[in-house]
Amino acid sequence: MVTNPKLTHAVHFALVSTATAAASMYTPEAISQDAELEQIVVTGSRIRRVDAETASPVFTMDRSTIEASGVTSMGELVQQVPAIAGAATNPAVNNGGGTGASTVELRGLGAERTLVLLNGRRVGAISSVGAVDINMMPVNLIERVEVLKEGAGAVYGSDAIGGVVNFITRTDLDGLEVSADGGWSQYGDGARQAFGVAWGTTGERGSMIVGANYNKQEAVSAGDRKFARDALYLYGGSVSAGGSSRTPNGRIRFNAGDPLRTLYGCSSVTKLPGVPGDSLDDYRCFTGADAYNYQPLNLVMTPAERASVFTSGNFNVTDNTEAYAEWLHGYTTSGYQIAELPFDATQDDVIIPASNVYNPFGIDFGGLGTVNPNAQWRLKSLGTRRSSVNSTTDQITLGLKGKVMDSSWTWDLSGQYAHFDQNLTIKGYLQSAKLQNAFGPNFIDEGGNVVCGTPDTPIPNCIPVNPFDINNPNQRDALKTITASYNQNYGYTSRTAALDFAGDLFKLPAGAVQAAIGFSYNEQNSTFDTDTLTEAQPPDYLNCGLSQETCSGDVKGDFNVKEVYGEIFIPILKDVPAFQALNLTIGTRYSDYDTTGSTTNSSVKLEWRPITDLLVRGSYAEVFRTPQINDLYGAKASTSTTYADPCVGLTPAAIAATPGLDWFCVNVPRDGSFEQDNGQVQGLLQGTADLKPETGDVLTAGIVYEPSWFNGFSFNVDYWKYKLDDVITAVDVSTASNICVSTQDPQFCGYFSRGPFGDILAVQQPTINLGKLETSGYDFGVRYQLRDTAAGSFQFTVDATYIDKYDSTPCDVCDTVEVAGTYNRQYGNYAQWRGLASIGWGFDPFTALLSMRYIDSLVVVDPDGAPGIQPDLKVPSKTYLDFTLGYTFWEKLTVTVGVDNLTDEQPPILYQNNVTNANTDVSTYDTIGTYYRAGIRYKF
Repeated sequence: MVTNPKLTHAVHFALVSTATAAASMYTPEAISQDAELEQIVVTGSRIRRVDAETASPVFTMDRSTIEASGVTSMGELVQQVPAIAGAATNPAVNNGGGTGASTVELRGLGAERTLVLLNGRRVGAISSVGAVDINMMPVNLIERVEVLKEGAGAVYGSDAIGGVVNFITRTDLDGLEVSADGGWSQYGDGARQAFGVAWGTTGERGSMIVGANYNKQEAVSAGDRKFARDALYLYGGSVSAGGSSRTPNGRIRFNAGDPLRTLYGCSSVTKLPGVPGDSLDDYRCFTGADAYNYQPLNLVMTPAERASVFTSGNFNVTDNTEAYAEWLHGYTTSGYQIAELPFDATQDDVIIPASNVYNPFGIDFGGLGTVNPNAQWRLKSLGTRRSSVNSTTDQITLGLKGKVMDSSWTWDLSGQYAHFDQNLTIKGYLQSAKLQNAFGPNFIDEGGNVVCGTPDTPIPNCIPVNPFDINNPNQRDALKTITASYNQNYGYTSRTAALDFAGDLFKLPAGAVQAAIGFSYNEQNSTFDTDTLTEAQPPDYLNCGLSQETCSGDVKGDFNVKEVYGEIFIPILKDVPAFQALNLTIGTRYSDYDTTGSTTNSSVKLEWRPITDLLVRGSYAEVFRTPQINDLYGAKASTSTTYADPCVGLTPAAIAATPGLDWFCVNVPRDGSFEQDNGQVQGLLQGTADLKPETGDVLTAGIVYEPSWFNGFSFNVDYWKYKLDDVITAVDVSTASNICVSTQDPQFCGYFSRGPFGDILAVQQPTINLGKLETSGYDFGVRYQLRDTAAGSFQFTVDATYIDKYDSTPCDVCDTVEVAGTYNRQYGNYAQWRGLASIGWGFDPFTALLSMRYIDSLVVVDPDGAPGIQPDLKVPSKTYLDFTLGYTFWEKLTVTVGVDNLTDEQPPILYQNNVTNANTDVSTYDTIGTYYRAGIRYKF
């Protein structure tokens, strides 16, 4: 039985793993009583400690976890951590993604509020999604991943609100390792392959490690998955396979009172299949069955190809001074694919006049700011809209460290340069200037040819397009003359210099008082350059040289920050009755930003061991997040948002029940006839230069129990509570409309612009400080190691997180939105329970691992966007089982085979009313199905 408390902690540290924990089992040598206990820095503190379990709750994934999981990118593994919620980016995000990136949202507080470290240093390469892409981390060189589940503003500064993810690379590699992995789905698609090589050497005066990774993931079409092949909508209690009103045969609308409405007996018509569309007889009434199913053209897994190189080394310059360096380089290609371009004569500000010879209706259509009725088509002749994205990451760190003479103090001087660069090429669009000419007035010349313009002013170099038969193959050549692709470039650069000191101050009866102090300077700059074709034009910035959805603007901005921090560890009591140990840690950080001014944030942490086996811990931390460059300087940029307009079916009775609708529903008919034209609305994002930092505090309290009478067992439970004020966020469309309807606040009502018939033309979505956010809950962990039985060694683990509360209050007079236990259109997935559990087995030369991922049931409130009409949608829980079996030959060659999603669990249907991609929440649920994989690793 182990009785030494320090040794107990060392043993626990050696055995800690995630719930997908390693199949490689414990060996007796790992806890030799003669082993020297080395001081380490655990994520969440700058103080070097022997104890691995401290006041900070840290969740650890070790290298054997990574190898047993069979993952080829770190995003696949880290996004399974139970403390994650919300709507993190990953390669399954197609519409709104397609960059190959994966991000982390601890506590569901947004990826921008989770700090990512590499070997304890902030990763400065911020990707285009506004956070670090963790897929760039070198899979085969990660020793462990430490996830700090508390705020850490005093230790790490801005962004460490939800917590910290620290990727720690290997230092013990001596020799050469090679690996190869491959996999495919049960449907034969989604193939992936990965190759890795790692080499290390250690000499008398230093060491060096070099590694490279390559992996490729093939795309998976939404049309090849039953849950995603149809665009499913939930309205009025019934489910329908619907889609977009922008259809290949078009939707031609008529104004109230137009004789054409009387002629057809409806407000809109569509062209009959196979007819030219040049006669009124070629059309019939448009019905819901005519909606265009765009889903089969989309992807449920975007393609990605990645290559990365990581190297690190150290050299002992003198006995007391060491030079070190590390370099991370990553290159990723990816891209999305979505359905063909929709054309909307009103939104695209194109007038199709009665004088167009192809127009059989004798009236004008389209144009912003007109009273003309709308005309819409789906331009299948153009092919899908698709992107090609190339991303490059570099981060270089150089430094010197050593001892201060013969004292316990150490110093560390470092400099870091980080850069992220991304180039996008996007295809499948039409040039607006040429579009108006091609769709505008035309005439038939003496030779019987259709010519753009009028007989008096023909338009040269213009080929007229027949919009009323636009997908006829004979129109493709005409469309090609006005097609265009566009390019965008995003760049982010960070430069940091830091000087850190740590050591003992003086001795107390319970031990040495330790301190850490440091100084740093960091400057960051970001640029976004969009194509001249997509530069949004004043005064409304809703139009540019291509379709409205592409419109954006250039961004250029920078900031710098000077910081100083201090941390002190005070051992108050030790080895006295009821106090085997009582330790206090106090930290503070002063930050001075040239954009938002200065701020000071502090933390207090307490550890109490009433007995050797029990640790009681608690912490309080002040946290903050300074606005990012795009928050401050972002140009007006078009976006699309899933939204249910509360003005649908507006009647005097509805206004009497909710008077704010009269204020909000400008130009909307009051006779119940109003329909929302599209399930998405056009938004206009924009930065705000006078933003304040968001601030808050985080409280944690918990216990860790490792009974000496039950060797190999440990249990922990931690309570956490976060409170944020002045939350930095882009205005959410649903939030803004709710505030307008409930309060008639002119600021929020003014964000909406409606056309003459009530349709929402655009919603302004500036980034502002908006309200407060509170969340709380519990983390649980259980581990048990059963070693050296006749049947081998076993490891059992369970980790779970329970969200008790996640409340957002956008303004002082606004209702609080209770998000916990729901899927929310704005925030994402907040299942109250998430868990990981595993059983690992080792019986030399065999290893095996069975792991389980659990996502609790939840509800979607007002799933059809009409409060009180449709009951809350109940979404069932999901459990995913993964299995891996390994065999090692000659202690050098390891072969593994595995199956992910063993039971082929299908994602729940949330309907396109509530999500953007594939009828489900692709950030949370598996979209591929059962997946088979195999791998080999050889150590030379």
